[in-house]
Amino acid sequence: MEARETRKSDDSGRNVFLLGFVSFLNDMSSEIILPILPFFLRGFGAGYAGIGAVGGIIDGFGNLVKVFSGYLSDRIGNRKMMVFSGYLLSSISKLILSFSGSTASAGALVTLDRIGKGLRTSPRDALLAESGMKSGKAFGFHRMMDTLGAVMGTSLSLLLVYLGFEYGNAIFIAAAIGFFAVVPLIFVRETGYPVKKPEITFRLKKFSLFSFFVGFANISYMFFLLKAGDLGVQTAVGMYLVFNIIYALFSYPFGILADKIGKTKSLSLGYLIFTVSSIIMYYGETFYYLLMGFVFYGLFMSVVEAQQRAFASDLSISYGFGIGTYHFIFGISTIAGNIIAGMIADISLSLVFAYSAVMSLIISVCYAAIKF
Repeated sequence: MEARETRKSDDSGRNVFLLGFVSFLNDMSSEIILPILPFFLRGFGAGYAGIGAVGGIIDGFGNLVKVFSGYLSDRIGNRKMMVFSGYLLSSISKLILSFSGSTASAGALVTLDRIGKGLRTSPRDALLAESGMKSGKAFGFHRMMDTLGAVMGTSLSLLLVYLGFEYGNAIFIAAAIGFFAVVPLIFVRETGYPVKKPEITFRLKKFSLFSFFVGFANISYMFFLLKAGDLGVQTAVGMYLVFNIIYALFSYPFGILADKIGKTKSLSLGYLIFTVSSIIMYYGETFYYLLMGFVFYGLFMSVVEAQQRAFASDLSISYGFGIGTYHFIFGISTIAGNIIAGMIADISLSLVFAYSAVMSLIISVCYAAIKF
């Protein structure tokens, strides 16, 4: 543990701010695309099972790459270059996606984008863990900046839909913005040292194994959008904007709270909130019910997305490999869970939320009961 403590003292909050700004720009780009992507795919004739598979790729595929990128960044100590390469690859894939003409090609390009995300995330999270800030605060701030970018991107997406832009043209604009995200990386400082033999602690193994089951509860945002889409695409994108605003507002405060009360208690609360969101979406048909479902979904994400990663970092000795291992295992079940959700949606879209309500309630109870 001595090496870990040395690394954590090597940097100030400079990298946290810069990496937060990078994520702000990148998510502005991504979130122009994500709200319209399910409708873009429906335009190709994609069914719910196909959209669920793409949603699983979005939420989980990049995680499969994170263990390798984390391991390499620990071994060679060059996290910054891997982060740069990942963001650049994602921007290139978005640019090509704008010219896509089929579900298969769109799925392949989304996969390429997720590979880029996988390349950058573990090394980036390691830089955050080595920043010198408390992990909950550092990851919470980063998630706040990431989601503020999402608010801006969703707002632009809503504007482009309102102005009647074709989906392909809107994606092209998003890709152009994405290339600016790599600029602040020039000023990020390396903080880690090469680790000759990356290690995984017993507690992290236990948490990662548990996370395999957690991933099945994490259904894609696309199912929320598709249900709200019955009220119109503009309405659905508007609700997604509200989701991102809530997500941005509460990520940092929940990060500070998690440092005070403990991350397992915080995560238990998060999945209980997701249970409420899923129940509302299951029964909801009117505008206000669906809007409330998106609000609770935003609260859930503001707790869980950052703090699961922060907890993995707390349990790690080799940050890149440790966090990457968590992502890898969580990603496998997230893909599988969304494929299952897509198959359920082909029977009834509302049943997807019954599935997520049951799964998230079980996860909430387990987080409260299990000691890691």
